[in-house]
Amino acid sequence: MYTMGQAAQLAAEFLRQESSGWDNEVALFEGDEARAKKGEFFYFAFQSVEFIATGDDKYFLYGPCHISVHGVTGTCRILSVQESFAVDPFNHRQ
Repeated sequence: MYTMGQAAQLAAEFLRQESSGWDNEVALFEGDEARAKKGEFFYFAFQSVEFIATGDDKYFLYGPCHISVHGVTGTCRILSVQESFAVDPFNHRQ
């Protein structure tokens, strides 16, 4: 079973690989409010590096910006918008 820290490292590496050809550089948010564990999965939010650094909405990336990491296998994937909405990993829909 992975810890939150280990899962975050897996998610960060996965994000580096997946985003290598993207127009925008992206990174995981650092704070605990952008990390969660629900059931067997860890969830991490990511965004453009410019948005994280400045908070300026002109750098905000729209779309699925959540990664799930399976707590046992370490399998990572980017969630679709529908999955992000249904899972609500950071409890924003309360």
